[in-house]
Amino acid sequence: MKRNILISLLAIFMLSACGGQKTVVKKFYMIENPEPEMLADQDTMVAVDARCEVEEVEVYPAYATRRIIFRDASHQVRYFGNNEWAVSPSEALTPLIIDYLSGNKIFSRVSGRFWDKSPDFRLQTTIFKIEVATTENNEFEAHIELRFELIDALSDTVVVSHLADKKALLESKSLNLAAATISEIFHKELNNFAAEIKERVSHNK
Repeated sequence: MKRNILISLLAIFMLSACGGQKTVVKKFYMIENPEPEMLADQDTMVAVDARCEVEEVEVYPAYATRRIIFRDASHQVRYFGNNEWAVSPSEALTPLIIDYLSGNKIFSRVSGRFWDKSPDFRLQTTIFKIEVATTENNEFEAHIELRFELIDALSDTVVVSHLADKKALLESKSLNLAAATISEIFHKELNNFAAEIKERVSHNK
């Protein structure tokens, strides 16, 4: 009898211990195209009659993985333990640039690599910082620092350079909101860069 009671108590203890353990679910976040109204108006006419090769986005080493960085001091960062980018920033941003330039007809042809002919231009993108940071008031903000460079492939000279260091305060401490805000900032700066290309590069290469 005592043995049965001990077995029952042991079973209850094990069940209660198992029930007290919470399953940790890892969450993944996307850097993607924002809402349609965030994109530039699509022209029917090609802005620059030339081929542009979009090189893979270069991301500074600390930000190059799928781990999301949280900056809580000027030179101190941490990685979120159970929250990651769905894909690394480089993998996510490179096709977004190609889709944007193609969809908005900035160049007659845009590709990650031209096999048949040499490109007229190359586009290089560098991401210096892409992170979530905390303010003095303990609020969250999205932060991205980047540079776009359009390079004349023949002369290997920079034709248009666009540097941006942008922060946006988040309404709540939400990584989903942070990912959406980073996507919006990136596309705003890409839109500004495209406007500079239209203004400074001839329609006929």
